[in-house]
Amino acid sequence: MQIKYTTIILARYRSNLLSIIFDKGLKKWYHNMPFINFYEKVTGEPISNDTLRILRTRHPNLEKVSQTHIDYVLQVLKKFGLTAIDACKDPHVFCMNAISMENYAEILKECSFVKIIPKYIIKYHSIVRSKTIASLKEEGLLKPNLDLERKLLQCFNDWPEKEKHLSNFPDSSTSILTLRTSVLEKYLRWRLLVSEDEFKSYCSKYLPLRHRPMCDIIEAIDIAQNDIKFNTDTIRRNGFIISSDPVNTKLIIENVDTLAGYDIREAIRNNPGILKNNYKALLEIKNILQKYDISEDAQRRCFRVYCMNPQSVQERLDQLKELKEYQILSTNPRVLSLVVHKRKMLSRLEKIQSTTKQCYSLNQLVSSRNVFNNYINGFGNKVCGRDMAILITNSIQTAQKDKGSNTLHSNENEKSNLTKLVLNNLKKHKYWLHSSLYIINENIQYLKKIFYGDVILNNCQILLYPLIESKKYFEYFLKKRSRGIVTKDIDLGLDGNYNSINYENLTDEQILSLVIYEIEKKYYFSGDGIWSKQETARETSPHNDNTTGTYEINKSNN
Repeated sequence: MQIKYTTIILARYRSNLLSIIFDKGLKKWYHNMPFINFYEKVTGEPISNDTLRILRTRHPNLEKVSQTHIDYVLQVLKKFGLTAIDACKDPHVFCMNAISMENYAEILKECSFVKIIPKYIIKYHSIVRSKTIASLKEEGLLKPNLDLERKLLQCFNDWPEKEKHLSNFPDSSTSILTLRTSVLEKYLRWRLLVSEDEFKSYCSKYLPLRHRPMCDIIEAIDIAQNDIKFNTDTIRRNGFIISSDPVNTKLIIENVDTLAGYDIREAIRNNPGILKNNYKALLEIKNILQKYDISEDAQRRCFRVYCMNPQSVQERLDQLKELKEYQILSTNPRVLSLVVHKRKMLSRLEKIQSTTKQCYSLNQLVSSRNVFNNYINGFGNKVCGRDMAILITNSIQTAQKDKGSNTLHSNENEKSNLTKLVLNNLKKHKYWLHSSLYIINENIQYLKKIFYGDVILNNCQILLYPLIESKKYFEYFLKKRSRGIVTKDIDLGLDGNYNSINYENLTDEQILSLVIYEIEKKYYFSGDGIWSKQETARETSPHNDNTTGTYEINKSNN
């Protein structure tokens, strides 16, 4: 008996202890909730612990609701004649997405609901999907004599009356969603010549479409056609334009003047997916790209970056800037494709490393699967020639800009011609596609400290040779030209005819030519001087190697 009595006391003590702990948790929860302060201010009554328990159980997301969100929800509800008192009776309305909530209320208004209350907005999907029109009339949500299909057709003022045809769905077996979908399909067929299959595709791909108010859809199409100047085919190909939020679109046009140097409307025409983002995100991404000195030309080649989350863009650029590969390709006009396809790019770098291929290029890192597989499984080791030429021209131009040179090529046509010139010079070398971007970049970083850009561009074949081979010749000729002392025990095996050369009169062009001559004479001018003496490729992870060392290439594979 004593044991039983003790057990009862312990049970009660445990229950009281849990209650105290729970109440303390409620108080902590209470103090962190703007909604509680709002509720008490509106109702004029403090909330009891019992009410707090109910709120915490039924609406756990209320804790995350900010005062700004509360104010916005109240502003939306006011449009439909609802007060703060009405909202407090159904707190879940504050846990909803405010834009969706406004759309749901607008749809109920379009459907001529007798009264719109928070409860109906919260249960919107159940009302429009599961209930028949007849049952809604019986419950008093719709007027008994309402012809809902005719009412919905009246939403489209631009649609000629003679083109509007009733389907006469029976109220007893038809839901609001079915009726609205049918009316919308007929309207889009009239206005945009949308086919039945296209409409089905829109409904499956773009979920907001069937739950977007008719007035919003009309306005979205009007803005697309009359302001942005999309043609009908473009709108049909990009069905999300039809379901886009017109308010968001207007905010983008009003607040974002330009993207990538293009007027915002032209930018949207280039990539309609921009409409999926909001104007604040677009401005944030624009600032991030400017901070990373990513040119407008590079942005124009990859508008898709403006369809991303700004946080993702920032995180990816922060991660990529530590990669040697990104540092080398950062001047490439397609550099943003590395940001958009970051995961694919990193995966491919690993595969390239595992096969000891070092002649990667941007083209292989972000190209189609077939192109990459052909490269990775193919014989030999080649880089993309255009990526090579772009790296050379852009790196040299950047160096000239830093030195304040007046011979910069700022015009796009001039840059294109310069790239073609570099390509033509590189093609004179038999193995020009077999030198990795690592080697070329290493040479550029060394030579641009000594020579002006035009000299390097005119003799760009020197960039194909491992720096460890060419550097000793550069140092020798430069010291001789400046009357410097050259160590006697360095035997470079120079041509004996140099004894009669006046080194002080050597030009930069002549020094570059002499270096190539000295390297190639040992290989009988066959072009084999670009290969390393070692037979196997150095195994270094491209993700972790931040050195500027050269990569040896297996001559037998080429």
